[in-house]
Amino acid sequence: MTITTTDHLTSTQAEEVVGLAERARATDGVAPLSEQFVLDLRRPGAKAVHLLTPPGSGVRGYAQIATDGAVELVVDPAARRSGHGRSLVGAVLQARPDARFWAHGNLAGAQALAAVEGLRAVRDLRVMARPLTEADRAEPVLPAPLRSRPFVVGQDEAAWLEVNAAAFSHHPEQGRMTLADVEAREAQAWFDPAGLILVEDPSELVDGRPRVVAFHWTKVDPNATSSLDPTRPAGEVYVVGIHPDRQGRGLAGPLTALGTHHLAGLGLPEVILYVDGDNTPAVATYRRAGFSDAAVHVMYAR
Repeated sequence: MTITTTDHLTSTQAEEVVGLAERARATDGVAPLSEQFVLDLRRPGAKAVHLLTPPGSGVRGYAQIATDGAVELVVDPAARRSGHGRSLVGAVLQARPDARFWAHGNLAGAQALAAVEGLRAVRDLRVMARPLTEADRAEPVLPAPLRSRPFVVGQDEAAWLEVNAAAFSHHPEQGRMTLADVEAREAQAWFDPAGLILVEDPSELVDGRPRVVAFHWTKVDPNATSSLDPTRPAGEVYVVGIHPDRQGRGLAGPLTALGTHHLAGLGLPEVILYVDGDNTPAVATYRRAGFSDAAVHVMYAR
């Protein structure tokens, strides 16, 4: 099967891939492409490799290889069991033998394809969820002298990037976010600066401003419907970060509560979050906050 490989999609190709991904999401109940991969469909200068089948219009299969070798792949539900998936996996592995494939939802078809290609699970990303309750409306109390405030666009990007890079220095995707990545998210319809809550220490100044030591970034995606009320979106704990020099000081619980407090104030029925399965401290923190497992995404590699 012929595969087209390119480092730049035309606007027509990008829209075809978005439509393909939406058809797969409607069929499977889970989005096949994550946010960063969708952003890199259209972003000028994104250093991703795109593979499409068949050539020309009417895309039936698509894969994207990120610079770190992470891969996401989707095949049109109407064209499955026709070799598109295996052809894309083979072409990806030929280009990047170290490729690591995300299987969002770890669906049976993805498991079968991984088994045929001799791939094994190397990482899992848990989706955890819990209802938002009246208790979430109570104002969280931070350890003194810390205080919280909403993000200010055009002012706080550098401070956020500094604490994010420190908090996620071990993380293969989150820790390498750039100003362009932040600005791309600021341009999305779901972005709300009030939902990006910064924690600062007024006793420590950086360039005349209180130092940002932690943050809780929430997200409300209208396409992420709540399992408790399909007519409403679920709120999301998008990213939570604490600077390493502030960890172990009783900040994790109140920081989590800042986000759920904000989401509860929006009247949402449920909150979800994503956490690496091997991040034991974070999983324990979320379980203490009432979260339980709702789904899992698995990464496969040779």
